[in-house]
Amino acid sequence: MSITLVLHEATRTGAPRVGALIAKELASDEDVHVLVLKDGPLTPWLRELLGDGRLTVLDGAEFDFHLPFEDRLKSAAALLEKRPDDLVYVNSLAASVFVLAAKARGQRALIHVHEKADEIVHLMRHVLTKIEVMAVADGAVLAAGDLFRDVLDVFGMIPARTVDFGIAIDIEAVRALAAKTPSPALNAAGKRFKKGKRLVVGMCGHASPRKGSDIFLTTAQAAPDCDFLWVGGWTPEESIENTVYEDFLARKLPNLYVAGAVDNPYAHIGQVDLFFLSSREDPNPLVLAEAMVLRTPLLCFSKTTAVADRLGRSAILCHGLPNAEDAARVIKACAPETLRSEAFRVLADSWISTFDLKEKMRAIVELIGKVRAPEDEPPQGGDENEEVAL
Repeated sequence: MSITLVLHEATRTGAPRVGALIAKELASDEDVHVLVLKDGPLTPWLRELLGDGRLTVLDGAEFDFHLPFEDRLKSAAALLEKRPDDLVYVNSLAASVFVLAAKARGQRALIHVHEKADEIVHLMRHVLTKIEVMAVADGAVLAAGDLFRDVLDVFGMIPARTVDFGIAIDIEAVRALAAKTPSPALNAAGKRFKKGKRLVVGMCGHASPRKGSDIFLTTAQAAPDCDFLWVGGWTPEESIENTVYEDFLARKLPNLYVAGAVDNPYAHIGQVDLFFLSSREDPNPLVLAEAMVLRTPLLCFSKTTAVADRLGRSAILCHGLPNAEDAARVIKACAPETLRSEAFRVLADSWISTFDLKEKMRAIVELIGKVRAPEDEPPQGGDENEEVAL
């Protein structure tokens, strides 16, 4: 079977990283071609994995949300026409124009949903997804089981062929990359980060209000005796949504360091004493699993994720929405020697086996098999008693 797998961007963490790992596993048995709509640090790894013949990388201009949706739909159809594969696997609602383009061409399409209700509505406002997507998709993959309700609330339906994929990572690859020397991380004054006796608090992601870059900056200012390390796009060139970049330059906090959109974020995460998920919304964040695999203690807020019930046993979990006041209070109460102790670093060990990518891939392969030989299954509606098909 030939498969086109569409990534909306090429970051080393989050949804694109999940899609790349899925492509890696599928490529061992299927003819897989990856289409990246916006270049980034994940591209070299994909090129090494797949080769240039099975990778197409765009600069993002053709699918900028400022362009009319009809133009983006035509561009998607033209790209699919160049390689008319049996199945189009769209990794994120941010690229869901390819679901509609595939169905218009008579191709089968799967949609991998990483977004909660608020983010789905945000994507709709920017016309990056449309209400018709779930009605025409042949199947859906959910980044967390709780997203079943989010999809139903916004779209009013979900494909009957739906799997709860959850978090899946290449455990050994993450650990191997974490052992490498990290690239420089600098504060606003250009001083290079160096780990010492001070507590190191980290976060990884594309800086934006959704990822809580403002919360992270304010927390760093409120806890001057700790060092804060942001790993991921931060400058306007790397992350146009970072609303606090000017504040970062103006305040010149000596304890806030930025690594930027690096090829290897794990070398930085491995230096962190406490991983602080500052995101306002991150339903099933891959980066939490990656931090856990590196045995890095976590600080999270219950309203951010769909896995708060489990985090309460394996992390420092604060109730409610993320905010700098509570985060700083907790961080200032943490001693570096405590978080670096074996007692803290074993908290997440019971989770690690549940992240195994090869086990998770069985559900994807089964879903693809059902889509390849579909049965007459109606879309699921909003019945409270309905369950995700596993």
